[in-house]
Amino acid sequence: MRIGVRQAVFSANCFVAAMLALFVSFRLGLDRPFWAMATVYITSQPLTGAVRSKAVFRLLGTIVGASATVVLIPLLVNAPILLSLALALWVAGCQFVSLLDRTPRSYLFMLAGYTAALVGFPSVTHPEAIFQVAVLRAQEIGIGVTCAAIVHAVVWPRSVTALLRTRIQAVMGEAESWIVDSLAPEPLAHTDAKRRRLAGDVTELHVMATHVPFDTDAQRPTTAVLAALQDRLVLLVPLVSAVEDRIRSLSVLHALPAPVAALIDDVRRWVREPDSAAPAALVARCAALAADEPMRSWGSLLIANLLARLGELVVALDTARHVAVQATAPDTPMPEPVRALLRERQRRPLHRDYALAALSAAATAIAILGCCVFWIVAAWPEGAVAAMIAAVVCCFFATMDDPVPAQRGFLIWTAVSLPLTALYLFALLPLVHSFEMLALVLAPMLLIAGALLALPHWYGRMMPMIIGIAGGLALTNNFSADAVGFFNGSIAQLVGVAAAIFATRVFRSLGAGTAVRRLRRAGWRELADLASGPSSLAIASWKSRMLDRVGLLAARVGDVDQADRDVAMATLRDLRVGVNVAQLAPGGGDDNAALAALRNEIAVHFRNGDPDTTAIPASALLARIDAAIASAIDLPASESRWNELAALTGLRRNFFPGAAPWEMRKEAA
Repeated sequence: MRIGVRQAVFSANCFVAAMLALFVSFRLGLDRPFWAMATVYITSQPLTGAVRSKAVFRLLGTIVGASATVVLIPLLVNAPILLSLALALWVAGCQFVSLLDRTPRSYLFMLAGYTAALVGFPSVTHPEAIFQVAVLRAQEIGIGVTCAAIVHAVVWPRSVTALLRTRIQAVMGEAESWIVDSLAPEPLAHTDAKRRRLAGDVTELHVMATHVPFDTDAQRPTTAVLAALQDRLVLLVPLVSAVEDRIRSLSVLHALPAPVAALIDDVRRWVREPDSAAPAALVARCAALAADEPMRSWGSLLIANLLARLGELVVALDTARHVAVQATAPDTPMPEPVRALLRERQRRPLHRDYALAALSAAATAIAILGCCVFWIVAAWPEGAVAAMIAAVVCCFFATMDDPVPAQRGFLIWTAVSLPLTALYLFALLPLVHSFEMLALVLAPMLLIAGALLALPHWYGRMMPMIIGIAGGLALTNNFSADAVGFFNGSIAQLVGVAAAIFATRVFRSLGAGTAVRRLRRAGWRELADLASGPSSLAIASWKSRMLDRVGLLAARVGDVDQADRDVAMATLRDLRVGVNVAQLAPGGGDDNAALAALRNEIAVHFRNGDPDTTAIPASALLARIDAAIASAIDLPASESRWNELAALTGLRRNFFPGAAPWEMRKEAA
């Protein structure tokens, strides 16, 4: 743990913004100034653009959620069970939409959900004031986010765009280093680690890119450009893996011709030194060498497949470089390949796990309803606190594969905050008689907590602690220390967090390995459909979702055991299989029986097979592929024949990497 100048300035900014929000709330005579203080810390981020984005979506989500309570509370206040059910379903529904959205806008839906719980449950005992409470909540949140945005923008602002430029350059360098190692004549041990590092970097870029539209830098890239860059980087993963696999296969067969080896060396040199060759010339050499291949033996088929993928790799890296330039220098002229990529990106669907989102929403609803039932049956005055805390904790961590460890940490640090809150509430605050003295008393605790909040590995500890202290102190214009109320409220907070943990553990919790397997199952379902009836629209949508899944999988590879890591790596082969299947799609009604039978066999494999294993498919599929290769071998020389054989070779290598080489005489017998 090391607190530097940046962390100290961030903490000072948070404290100044929190005190400003408190002061404004006190002067306006608002009932719950502590809402504004807590909002400052929840909204604050080390990057100025991140503060602005959270501020905007938090305010909008608060307004939507508060409006929902204005409608629900008066209608159902005389039916406690129905009201509890309505609020629980609202929170769960908003969380469901938030998990499916997968854009910065998802924060708005999450806030709209748990804001209804924060405003609605405490207002059940006085429904006549619900409109006033909703308005006050919106006002306090508005004051908090405004103070946070202003202070962080004025005092030593840290631009997201400037940091993003540095990270993009570093990521491109890491990607190029990985490609150079993968194209080496002999395998290098650290290529797998570099692939995982690239996946983590892409995830980091995705998080940073969500805040760019709100950044203070005038020359910032568009969200579409950043998304396109992420897609190109993700696309490199299966392409480089395919090229590396073909090189290793040919090395084992001692069948790598000198011209092909020289081309690979030139591509490696171009990756290291972009000015050493023209990408178009390298792609043309790939096509020319492939055209010279007789494609009558397994070695020549592998060479043709290698050349095809190598050409695609050159195009993909060249496009990624152009997009990276556009992202780091938005004022430069945009080349046509980037424009075409952005047009394609606008129509790109992403992976959505409806079942998992529904399970998350169900766990949230059950946690809230459990607290409500206990509240109603026991007539516990602080039951509303438990219900609203359960809603908040379920929503906070819903995007995690397994939220329970983070929720457990929230419980621990909420409990840690209670003695400190009691010290302030009963020993220090009674001595305070002015706002200046209040700020002075709060300064040591908030400045230390704020500095730790800026450290990533401390964020999950300090945030529940600050929220617990702000809620426990409940600073208002008319301060009074109520020991009974504090004790009941503290117990209610812990009960709410515990209810969230229990419901999540029973109905929702899954590890990174399970997430990997769910992603692969979703890919297999779509691969079966793709093989059964490929169309240009279906292929484009599938590529988009599959690339997205590869990115999601790559981000989890480092967090799973070897068996699940093998499944995740097998998904890269699934992507390559899908690309090959797409190349075999019938065109213009012209299809042969061998290809039709092969596509049907592939559909059966993905529909009936077990995606949770990396087992080799049935030998019937190998026979179908070999028959299709033999049929394509006899076709007249043409570009379609070349593409077909390249695709079939890729299928055979991806499905059966350990199979004996294909031989013409076996099919002729």
